[in-house]
Amino acid sequence: VLDKAEFEGAFSSKTKLLMVNTPHNPIGKLFSAEEMEFIARTCEKHNVLIVSDEVYERCVFPGHEHHRIANVPGAWDRTITVGSAGKSFSMTGYKLGWAIGPEQLISKLQTVHQTAVYSAPTILQEVIARCVEREIQLKGQEEAYHTQLPKIMEEGCSKIISACKDAGLDVVEPFGGYFILVDTTPLGLEFDTSQVEYDIQCVQWLTEHKKLAGIPLSLFFGKNKHISEKYIRLCFAKSEQTFEQFG
Repeated sequence: VLDKAEFEGAFSSKTKLLMVNTPHNPIGKLFSAEEMEFIARTCEKHNVLIVSDEVYERCVFPGHEHHRIANVPGAWDRTITVGSAGKSFSMTGYKLGWAIGPEQLISKLQTVHQTAVYSAPTILQEVIARCVEREIQLKGQEEAYHTQLPKIMEEGCSKIISACKDAGLDVVEPFGGYFILVDTTPLGLEFDTSQVEYDIQCVQWLTEHKKLAGIPLSLFFGKNKHISEKYIRLCFAKSEQTFEQFG
């Protein structure tokens, strides 16, 4: 749950831009409509621009709803929304996406894009364009990929949760995305953390001894790494064969 007082307290006269991520990586949190309203109003109050990272928007589990901050009245003019073809169509190697927003912001982004990336391969753009066209035609229907994808992700997540609980591990259950956080405390592992964080060494140990690769959560922190010292991130966007090996 968003701590409103702490959130607004982080703003100052130096704050120029806020990055929002929903569904959140790595936690899997979905910001509610009420939370999005508060965030938008706070940014309006402090005259702050918003970049909304919504690359996992098509991976929201059934029964939950994705809310766009750009849809909050008055927020459109200060928001750039970022989407991902790789995440939306399970083609993460393509590294293609899009940015949507008002002309005065997108024109500046185009200038940055021109000097940083320049262009994406034409054939990849054509593939994604056809995927988008097909989803528009099948919108809301059972055979649409965006109807099936949330179910596939939720099923994979359930398998990881079940395997972790069978091993005596606690998890932070997500509402969408590709990832789940696992508390490794019950493993009882001990490491010298004077130079390297616990979770980094834990991931190395799991990879070497259990053939299980994860991501140490401390990599997501600049300060306060201690908050995540016993947590690792696991990905459930995996094949059935991989799940069988994990189980």
